[in-house]
Amino acid sequence: MIDKFSDIDALLNGLMKPDKQTLQTLFDKKLLELEMALTNACKIIDIQPRTLKGILSGTQKLVDITNLAKLANFLQLPKEQVVKLYLDTVEEHFPTDTITPDRINFIKENFNLAVLRKSGLIDNITDFAHIEQRLTARLGLKSIFEYRKPNVDIAFSSGNFKAENDLTRAYWVNAAKVAFKEIDNPYPYSRDELIKLVPQLRWYTTNVDMGLVDVVKQLYKVGITVIFQQSLQTLQLRGATFSVNSKPCIALTNYVGFYSTVWFALIHELYHVLFDWEEIKINKYHLTDDSNEQLSVREREKEADDFARGYLFSQEKTEQVKRFINDAEYVAEFAAENHVHSSFPYVFAAFGSNNRTAWALARAKSPDVSRAVELIDMTCHGQKW
Repeated sequence: MIDKFSDIDALLNGLMKPDKQTLQTLFDKKLLELEMALTNACKIIDIQPRTLKGILSGTQKLVDITNLAKLANFLQLPKEQVVKLYLDTVEEHFPTDTITPDRINFIKENFNLAVLRKSGLIDNITDFAHIEQRLTARLGLKSIFEYRKPNVDIAFSSGNFKAENDLTRAYWVNAAKVAFKEIDNPYPYSRDELIKLVPQLRWYTTNVDMGLVDVVKQLYKVGITVIFQQSLQTLQLRGATFSVNSKPCIALTNYVGFYSTVWFALIHELYHVLFDWEEIKINKYHLTDDSNEQLSVREREKEADDFARGYLFSQEKTEQVKRFINDAEYVAEFAAENHVHSSFPYVFAAFGSNNRTAWALARAKSPDVSRAVELIDMTCHGQKW
């Protein structure tokens, strides 16, 4: 049973608490007691009115210590108390808190600051107060000490994994998770609906400006959230699949820089959602540790790659079009017949080769990736479908 009388007592005690003591309140009280004007008080204390106002308000950082002694004598208070009250007031206007050594060490141990500066998240690598503010804001933390490296429960579509990229990878993963939690997809995940949807996705590649966004909307309705997240220097990731609130979440990135590879990453990750989802949910899918798995991570990545390749533009189709790769009209017609954007044959023909001419042609034919991805984040955050 609620004790309403104790609640009332607590409220009354709160109301009866005296106001916080400051030099200003004590000085004003003294003037009332003496029925004295400010100018007369300044004459008695022997302090200029402007100087006195600066001391009482805490806006004057440099002060003659004898003035504080004079003020203590006028207020009939111990000098130590007046000095403390003055310093407290000054600190309210000019905070002296600095980032502590343990916070600096924590940031250095958990973040690759050079990479984050390169990405534009932070302005420099020496102003740790600024760095902490940016990191906590981006990662949704109240304190930098809340930051934790993620468990390896994520299926990655990656290039060569390097241990020295661990800090950057951890930040990238946590930043993506924050975005997924903010979006908070309300739709339940349905594998059956995803299976129905997959055969229809390839055609959307032909619409550079709206195709990927339209696919993201359709995936959202079957419980799969997709975001596009900036690539970070040295981190060779095309995408990643997460389990957030027990729903699949996919983060795409622009690692290679081709329009077709963003789509490739999406289909690759959807393969993981279709066939590795239960393991991702229970933290049994590991990026580097394949010794305890019946099927190694490397083999699974190859399976996901093969699936994406076969779905978008198979090896057989690539071999067929290679002979006519310099015939732009033929390539465009062939791509249209196979329901993919005309840039796909060029990129897939260049895969696995060191032919600079082939890669230059692929680069020239690839549309600007930003056209395809710039509306994804806005769409996820700004609409309910």
